[in-house]
Parts: sequence; C-alpha cells; structure tokens
Amino acid sequence: FRILSFRFRICFSPVRSVQFCREFNYTRFVMANGVPKVLILGHSFVKRLQSDLKAPFDTRADSNFHLEGTATVHLFGVGGRTVDKLRRYDLHVVTPLAPDVVILEVGTKDLSNVRPEVVGSSIEELVGSLLDDFSVTMVGVCHVIPRGISFTDWEDFLQRASILNNYVRVVLEPFPNAFCWTHKDFSSPHKDLYLADGVHVNPLGQYFLYRSYRGTILQALGRLRS
Repeated sequence: FRILSFRFRICFSPVRSVQFCREFNYTRFVMANGVPKVLILGHSFVKRLQSDLKAPFDTRADSNFHLEGTATVHLFGVGGRTVDKLRRYDLHVVTPLAPDVVILEVGTKDLSNVRPEVVGSSIEELVGSLLDDFSVTMVGVCHVIPRGISFTDWEDFLQRASILNNYVRVVLEPFPNAFCWTHKDFSSPHKDLYLADGVHVNPLGQYFLYRSYRGTILQALGRLRS
C-alpha cells in the first residue's frame, strides 16, 4: 500500500462564543492489494458474540460476517471493561494485528459510576490514541445501547446513555477518520431483546447486534474507499 500523510487544524464551537481547535495527523493508507483487517474491540458484548459465532448461534451468522474477500474480521472483548481498563490492558492486541479499522463497543460499564461527559472524553482520547499511536486508519464508535426494563434503574441508565451518546457524537465530529454508529434495533428498553438481567442480549438480540456490527464494518470500509 501507499501512505499519504498530512497535518491540518480544525476548529469547532459546540457552545456559542467558545471555540475549540484540534490539530490532526491524517494518514491515509491506499491499499494496492490485500484485504482490510477489522478489529471489533470492547466489553462483554464482543466477548459473548465471539463465543457465539464459534457455535454458531444462528444459521444466518458467519464468523467473518459474510465479508470474505472484502474484509477479515477479528473480535476481542473482555467482560466488565471500562474505557480506562481497555486502554491499559487490551491495546496489546492492536499492535500485532495492525488493523485498518477498529470498531469500539465501550462506555457501558463506565456509566455505573462515572459522569457521561467524563466517559465521553475518555472515549475521545482512546480514538485519538488508536489513530495517532497505533496508525489505525478508521475508527467506528458504537453508541451505548439502553438497558432492558428488567434492569434496576433502567430509566436512569437510559438518560445517562443518551447524554454520553450525544457527547461522543459532538466530540468526534472534527475527526475525519472516525464516526459514530447507532445500534438501531436497540432503540427502546421495552423491546424483547434482553436476558433476564436486562444487560446482556438474548439470541434474537445477539443476531441483531451481529447484523449491526456488520453494518458498522461496511460503513467503515466505505469510508476507507472514499
């Protein structure tokens, strides 16, 4: 592949009369041959899906998301991971794999005891580190899905998740090679997609999550090509 690199500066104003500026090192990998590598990285959702895909849990699912010849997909997840713990303990998988794309499923566990804005800033730093320090070409950040109604304080979690998702959407707007993704099938806590704990998903929810990750990957690959 060829590598095109340049630096530029973007300023934005999320609040009137307050302006933030950030400089970016933009690296574009132009692949002449080979298939892009994708890493889905995160907490127990990723861990459980990785395990279920080995079964497989659904005849419609495929361990490479039916993307043979288009992308090679890898999953790495650890239960209970916060953004900080992921940065400290899990980024060792990024260097040897050298993925072109990283899809992040993070932030859920943090909301138990950390303000959404603080979590969002941690996610922004993680995205910047993946792009600048690990030379990842494209990063997709999945919005936190709500807890099911069987979860204690699901309404409070829904509010906190909404604040986090909006915050991440705003802070990632200046990043030319990062984007947010919404798991649209999980738009409501009232949907019958959860296990009894209201946290993890049932088989139908797992398939919907699998299908949504595939959409995230296709979005990232489309951005790579453009």
